Amino acid sequence: MKISFEKKIFFGFIINILVVLASGLIFIMRLRKVRDKTMDTSLDWIEISLFVLSITLLFIVYFVIISQLKGKRISQKLLLENKQLLQSIIDNTSNPIFIKKINGEYLLVNKQFGALFNISNDEIIGKTDSDFLPQEIAETYRNSDIEVVKKLRELKTEEIIDQADGKHTYLAVKFPLYDSTGRIYAIGGISTDITERKKLEDSLVSSDKFFNISSEMMIIATLDKFVKVNPATIKILGYSEKELLSQPFINFVHPEDINYTAEEVGKLKTGAVTMQFKNRYICKDGSIKWLQWSTSPDPTSGLLYAVASDVTPLVENEESLKAANSFFNNSLEIMVIASIDHFIKINPTLTKILGYTNEELLSKPFLNYVYEKDKESTQKEIEKLQKGISSIEFKNRWVCKDQSIKWLLWSASPDVTTGLLYAVARDITELVTLENEQQKAIDELYENEEKLRLIVENIGEGVIVANSDKKVVLANYMANEILGIEEDDKISSNLTNHFELYFPDERNTFPSQNLPMERAFNGESTDDVDVVLWNPNTQEKRRVLISGRPLIDQESNVVAAVITIKDISKYKKMEEELIETENKYRQLIGFRKVENKEKKEEEKDKKKPL
Repeated sequence: MKISFEKKIFFGFIINILVVLASGLIFIMRLRKVRDKTMDTSLDWIEISLFVLSITLLFIVYFVIISQLKGKRISQKLLLENKQLLQSIIDNTSNPIFIKKINGEYLLVNKQFGALFNISNDEIIGKTDSDFLPQEIAETYRNSDIEVVKKLRELKTEEIIDQADGKHTYLAVKFPLYDSTGRIYAIGGISTDITERKKLEDSLVSSDKFFNISSEMMIIATLDKFVKVNPATIKILGYSEKELLSQPFINFVHPEDINYTAEEVGKLKTGAVTMQFKNRYICKDGSIKWLQWSTSPDPTSGLLYAVASDVTPLVENEESLKAANSFFNNSLEIMVIASIDHFIKINPTLTKILGYTNEELLSKPFLNYVYEKDKESTQKEIEKLQKGISSIEFKNRWVCKDQSIKWLLWSASPDVTTGLLYAVARDITELVTLENEQQKAIDELYENEEKLRLIVENIGEGVIVANSDKKVVLANYMANEILGIEEDDKISSNLTNHFELYFPDERNTFPSQNLPMERAFNGESTDDVDVVLWNPNTQEKRRVLISGRPLIDQESNVVAAVITIKDISKYKKMEEELIETENKYRQLIGFRKVENKEKKEEEKDKKKPL
């Protein structure tokens, strides 16, 4: 059975007491023996035994003490070594470390702690925070120490300490230290400089905020799946975050772009950076979006950090520009981009029309090619364009390389921001020639019309001309007088709209379809159709002879009809008067009165309107 060192000392102490007591008892008995010689000699042996035992115990105590001293020296050496080891360890850590008593006195600090507060280990041992720190800070530290003692648990706090290079943030961890009985006897503390981490956290907060509010797509991904997407990605593509993260991103790529998207991902595996890579993505609503990517791989984590922009409008504009450029080059109309005085870009149509090369037209001011008499008006039009006023259908003449003259019709718009002019023109030379010829023909026609009108006006008969729509386009003075209408456009080609028509007997109605105007529209010519015109409003009648002629074009179509109206009322009246005179003379020479009377009654009946 193994006995502890402390028990050995205790048993040795008891034995020594017993030996001393026994020695004392023998000594007393020896004194009695002197007085009383009846004592047994056996006491001498007991005394000798006790003495030997006492000597032995003394040697034992001596060796025990020697052993104890040796053990103490070894313990002290080990303790010193352990203390030096602990000091060496804590001195070589980057974190400030301390141990202080419950009352706040420091027992141990490392070099980093001393450097932090500009105090050495020897100077701080036995002192409190109040001895070298401002009172406010010292009280804060003391309160946290008391908190650890009260709650007997670890306490973490953030502390800001001013240093030579500025303020630093430390994460201080304080914890209780217990003795062998389980009672707290000290407080330990380790501080970690988290300044950079705090900056990184703040940066990450800012980055995360930027990540979330950015209008561009921001994505963290592996080589095949999205790991994190920002709200802009969800908004642009239309999928939920769960949908985007739940399947390989290649599933969202347009089928025609999958192969070269996979090739680009293969390049990222090698550490290459992707710049301005474009591909198409299929949105949730089925629409197609063009995305332009910039992606950087992280070799340590294997993640891809990507930013993408929706460039669908730009791509569409590029396609439009390609189409516009193709249209620009292939257009049969002239298209130019110009500054105030020079062509900047021209299409082949202009070189073809004017006969100059592209280089010739671009090398000189374009006014050099404008016809001399049109330069002033062209310059004024350019000044309007400079003021932001668009030019619509401006005509001017240009001198071709073969010295011929071309008429060009321009429409131009200015770009106020760039100062450029965008113009479209077409060659209207033939049109202008035709217009000139047409104008000449119109002038001649007008002249002939005037001559015709003078002739018609001086004809003693009424003349009416109606077009194919049966609208009267010409009536002379005599026709106006016969019809009683001064304005030509109020005259109807159908005389029944103005008169009641009768045969010469003045009893039977004359059919309108047999009138010369109607027959002329049917392509038939008529001469001297005898008609009586009765105006019920004025109670007047006219005996007229109407003739009609159709006007036929080269394709044998009736384009107009002409009628002439000859008023023979006076002649008929004269005829009647002659008959009356004849009858008078006949009476004088013996004709019977009865016959004469009958004739008069007949003539009277004829004069009465039906």
